[in-house]
Amino acid sequence: MFLVVLLWSTLAWAADDASVVRIAQSDGSVEVSRGGGPSWQPAKEGAVLERGDRIRAGEKSGALLMWSNGSMVKLYPNTEVALAGVTYDLEKKMEKTFIDLDKGRLFVKAQVPEHLFLEMKIRMGEQEVRCQGAEFALSHDPEKKRFTALALTGRLVTGAGSELLRIEEGQQAVVGAGTRPGDAKPIAEAVKQSLAKVSKDLGGSLMADEVVSAPGGKLAAKIGGVANRRGNAPYKVRFKALAAGGSGKLKSIAWDFGDGESATSREAEHTFTQGLYVVILRVEDENGEKASAQTGISVEADCGC
Repeated sequence: MFLVVLLWSTLAWAADDASVVRIAQSDGSVEVSRGGGPSWQPAKEGAVLERGDRIRAGEKSGALLMWSNGSMVKLYPNTEVALAGVTYDLEKKMEKTFIDLDKGRLFVKAQVPEHLFLEMKIRMGEQEVRCQGAEFALSHDPEKKRFTALALTGRLVTGAGSELLRIEEGQQAVVGAGTRPGDAKPIAEAVKQSLAKVSKDLGGSLMADEVVSAPGGKLAAKIGGVANRRGNAPYKVRFKALAAGGSGKLKSIAWDFGDGESATSREAEHTFTQGLYVVILRVEDENGEKASAQTGISVEADCGC
């Protein structure tokens, strides 16, 4: 079992460039091949992975990879991956990660702070699965040329012939030859609970609809309800004002959608045209204490998500 304790408030604003990827934990027989060469060396906790590096976990072994902007990938026994690259587009505020999964199983927490956007793509030969932010399990059978994906939170997108298969939150799919859009089905409740435990063991989530604040402590706010922060124009997004601490009762709620429009309800819905937007939530409790939160929304001609 892996347990990672993170100071999310510090991590969330740590960098405005591509993440550094480190081996956060190594358990058992875990090896690294630098640049994908033939030589394998024991993995060292804290070591930085560069583009092209490979890492594999042997029998009864595992590893945890950590991105400085918040993402995590857990490797299960008999799993081998390569870090194909991490890039950052300053203009689009977009971090992209490319991982090659040769074989085995992963649990992925693909997440970045709310001032950035994410695209994570995991390739398995000619197959791939991608997301703009999700927590999911993935297993790849190279001999049968198929993979199984289970979306705990967020949406996964993969090819299904010439069309896209979207695996929504709480769904799973076995993807291979003959897979069709709509082939995703609900995850069994016992399996979902098991995945939720893995997620909890890995530490806090930047995607959770919750606010951490001691009862009666300082007022804290967060924007919830946003399933996907990227979409195709015109893009309708539903927001939820979340707050904790303070007096326990809000006197006012104010939304600024970044395009000149606003709202004052606890739950708000807004349609965006193409562009990048910073949505700001401001709340005030009955004692006059104030708090705010913000998140980014990217609306594109075709985000493929």
